[in-house]
Amino acid sequence: MKTIIVNCKNYPEVMGEGSVRLALAVKRAADSLGVEAIIAPPAPMLALVASRTKALVYSQAVAGKTGDKTTGYILPEAVKAAGASGTILNHSESRRPWTELSRLVPRLVSMEMGVCLCAQTSQESAKLASLGPKYVAIEPPELIGTGVAVSKAKPELIQRTVSAVRKSGFGGKILCGAGIVSGEDARRAVELGTDGVLVASSVVKSADWEGKIRELAGSLS
Repeated sequence: MKTIIVNCKNYPEVMGEGSVRLALAVKRAADSLGVEAIIAPPAPMLALVASRTKALVYSQAVAGKTGDKTTGYILPEAVKAAGASGTILNHSESRRPWTELSRLVPRLVSMEMGVCLCAQTSQESAKLASLGPKYVAIEPPELIGTGVAVSKAKPELIQRTVSAVRKSGFGGKILCGAGIVSGEDARRAVELGTDGVLVASSVVKSADWEGKIRELAGSLS
């Protein structure tokens, strides 16, 4: 089964009830097409989305801190208690050092939380895959939000990443993001060897959320 992850970031369209409406649209479209769909709303909306929908909900990030005296940090335990089943980590807008990731990912896995680790290069992708996440997503930061799809602008990066990650023995899913805006972009990503896409503004900023998800998800099979 192919996968689409929708990172809502902190766009105004998904604040409050917007996150619920988007999650419902994502789930309707993905279920009808037989595609795994994950939505990552802003942290304050995690419990709202998880309690009001049957969507698969991830946090956009979690902190590596532990213990009660961690004011202001979003802990994995709190995210799970809110109803989320996983998290994105190491997005280019929220990069983490290897030392933190090497401790945090096993912690999340032990909690039966899914992890999508974002990488900027094929080498980093293979290194992060060794931590055993459920997903590895290749996203060159210079293309994020540009509307110029990595699957068209840098197909060789995707091919190198797929090759490097598979050679490492990784058994999870490989995704790609950055500039994925159309069904053609998503279709090309799968042709290059990925198992799906990680998207954000192309969905959140769309005037027709369900229609855009259908366009993207329908091109993954």
